[in-house]
Amino acid sequence: MSRVLVDGGSGLRRFRRPTGVAFLALGGVLSVLPALTPAQAIPAQHDGDHAERHVDDHSDDRSDDHGDDHSDDHGDGTAASVPDGFQDRLAIGNLSEPTALAFAPDGTAFIALKTGVIKAVDYDPSTRQFEPYVTSNDFADLSDQVHNYWDRGLTGITLDPAFGQSGHNYVYVNYSYNRDPRDVAPVVPKWETGQGQYDGCADPAAMPEGGDPAVEGCVVTTRVSRLTATKGPDGWIMTGSEHPLLEAGCMQFQSHVSGDVRIGPDGLLYASAGDGASFDVEDLGQAGNPCGDPNNEGGALRSQDARTGGDDLGLNGAIYRLNPTTGAAPDGSGDNSARLVAYGQRNPWRFTFRPGTAELWSVDVGSSGYEEINRLHTGALSTPVNRGWPCYEGRVGASVRNPAWDAIEVPICEGLYAAGQPAVQAPAFAYRTRGGGLTPGERCESTTGSISGVAFVPPQSNYPRAFRRALFFSDYARTCIWRLGKKADGSPDPRKVSVFAQGASTPVDLMAGPGGDLFYVDYGLNAAGVPQPQAGAIRRITYRDPTPLASIVADRAAAPLSHRYRFSAARSTDPKGRTLRYSWDLDGNGTFETKTGRKPTVRKRFGSARNVLVSV
Repeated sequence: MSRVLVDGGSGLRRFRRPTGVAFLALGGVLSVLPALTPAQAIPAQHDGDHAERHVDDHSDDRSDDHGDDHSDDHGDGTAASVPDGFQDRLAIGNLSEPTALAFAPDGTAFIALKTGVIKAVDYDPSTRQFEPYVTSNDFADLSDQVHNYWDRGLTGITLDPAFGQSGHNYVYVNYSYNRDPRDVAPVVPKWETGQGQYDGCADPAAMPEGGDPAVEGCVVTTRVSRLTATKGPDGWIMTGSEHPLLEAGCMQFQSHVSGDVRIGPDGLLYASAGDGASFDVEDLGQAGNPCGDPNNEGGALRSQDARTGGDDLGLNGAIYRLNPTTGAAPDGSGDNSARLVAYGQRNPWRFTFRPGTAELWSVDVGSSGYEEINRLHTGALSTPVNRGWPCYEGRVGASVRNPAWDAIEVPICEGLYAAGQPAVQAPAFAYRTRGGGLTPGERCESTTGSISGVAFVPPQSNYPRAFRRALFFSDYARTCIWRLGKKADGSPDPRKVSVFAQGASTPVDLMAGPGGDLFYVDYGLNAAGVPQPQAGAIRRITYRDPTPLASIVADRAAAPLSHRYRFSAARSTDPKGRTLRYSWDLDGNGTFETKTGRKPTVRKRFGSARNVLVSV
């Protein structure tokens, strides 16, 4: 089934009442939106760091050349080019700034939007389809608590592994908490709020320059919380109050803030946080030092806090674990040193566990050196590992000194250099942030990089054997997804890397989902790199899927409301080559009352501004 949302301009978008209708193609879903005037366009959110293109960058690096790969485009222009036999399908469309994804055992998708809203979208395994966006639930709204500003926002979500069973209906989240950690009595929201949309900061953090003084900016922290879910007649909803588990880190700058969250095989809750420092210069805390760090221990050096004793231990630039009920450390204490798993990281944006093992695989977004994939066996962990940032950036086999930090000779880095290579853990896999492709002949952007997702395809997938149990990773800036080969024991082999999806639209998260398929989160940017309302999506990469692929295109991109639109499903396909017959729901009532037989077209006039879901 393919759908068209005819939208008359309701909701939170910054639109006036439309005088016409414009179409926004999203693959199987085609949104019909009010046309924007230049004065109504959402402003770009400028970002000087390649790595922050997870959310608010303003360049578009999509590949147009699909070569010998198979592109299952179906009219949306965003489907990735994938190997023969695979299809890149739209699973859920019409999302605004989706950042993270989690699946319940029954296939229900819980989607974190950067604004703080969580969507719950039901799944029908008999049809392999998710319910329409317009009938999905707002499971929770944390927008008052979440600071949606640059990289800040709701960035991580996961479920209790036994979700759906009594006593296990919990959703866990990781987000940038709109609270200044210096306030003794919390003031929430502390900084500008966009009333559920993009928030702001009146005086952004800035380094002293020339005669201009330093600006402390809008300091926040991160929060990991547990939410209770209840199944109602219309789907899952949050009941009761948010149950905060831990607030962690002092985050001064607008990037490298909250990260991911997962339940580990040991039953503990794992979460990550960035360094909260400037991405423009070597940040030692010289922008007013609002976090109160000792001299030469602030900024990015907070990632090395475990090696200093001049202040309380923070969790910047760290992966940590806690009791999923109380938030305490695994030993029952409130000691961050007992929570710490790995530190010395810039932006450990995503992580996952290799199925059937205690191996934690995480990605760390690089500065100007390397994008990293790190491995850690949590079952054998006696002390937390140091990944070396900002003193080192990773390279497979041996981390290398960060030349910018080596040059300024700060004591923390000089001490780490003196300890030698064994003091830091080198990544399992890494590639240069800028310059050169990962594989010969690939058609991925290579002028910059921003590693953004990591996932394993489970053994029950119908993917070919070489793809099952394999590690996949994505790069948001390069708009591609790759696969690592496997060693004889089945573990990822960093010497064998192959491109899997080229031209993948803004993949900010990867996740295995229903049927063992690989899903990715399309954040939803326009050609200028600005996030657009309802332009985000969840995409599904299937293999030899027997389900017919429906597609709708319209005859006009925009026209007066009096126009009689012609919808065509002629680009719909059936993997088995069967003859297709078409039934249409033109008024959004869920009944496919308009039959056109083998004719793949139909006409409809929308004479007034209203929301209608048109489906085929």
